[in-house]
Amino acid sequence: MKSKPKSGGGTQSNQLAQQLEEMIFSGQLRPGEKIEEATIAAKFGVSRTPVREAIQRLVATGMVEVRRRKGTIVTQLSMPRLIGMIEMMAEMDILAARLAARRATPEERGHLKDILTRARSAVGDQLAYTRLNREFHWALYAATHNHYLEDVALRTWKVLQPYRNFRLDQPARRQNSLAEHEAIYEAIRTSDGDIAAQKMASHVKVGGVIADFVFSLPTHSLEQE
Repeated sequence: MKSKPKSGGGTQSNQLAQQLEEMIFSGQLRPGEKIEEATIAAKFGVSRTPVREAIQRLVATGMVEVRRRKGTIVTQLSMPRLIGMIEMMAEMDILAARLAARRATPEERGHLKDILTRARSAVGDQLAYTRLNREFHWALYAATHNHYLEDVALRTWKVLQPYRNFRLDQPARRQNSLAEHEAIYEAIRTSDGDIAAQKMASHVKVGGVIADFVFSLPTHSLEQE
């Protein structure tokens, strides 16, 4: 049975790009997996032209890359690059928490609270919680009112998301993640930038745990050097 691009405005290629992005986020398309235009076109019941345009959009974001002898694949990171991106993402998250505590509007604080309310109900569901985890961090970036930080953080997050999925497959980790998000939110609610940054630093666990995280990943996820 053919899938159809979800409606929601924009061109067909935009909608296809969003569908493919979600497939990468959810792990349906894994790092290193080849993306065939004909297969995608058949799956969604469209011509290859919008598929080609959608793939080009994902290449521009860094989520997809074109390799010699491999063709178009979901971006697969070498271990040094993965570690470097994790470290940079952690520092951006810490800065985002600090700035959001200082700058978030009442509406943005309310949005963060709403995400946490929904996350409490979804903590037993890996896919649902992973989406809400992403929504929380993305809302945090928006609340910084630093558009450059938001842009770089989102681009980095999108490339790293397939690797994040392996951490949230553990129920205990999702429970810990939720508690840590709530502590970060409380600091943002009270406009305490230093505590927000401190809680976020604990959440992203900058340091030696990064290497442990990388070595715990399935071998297919990493580019072999």
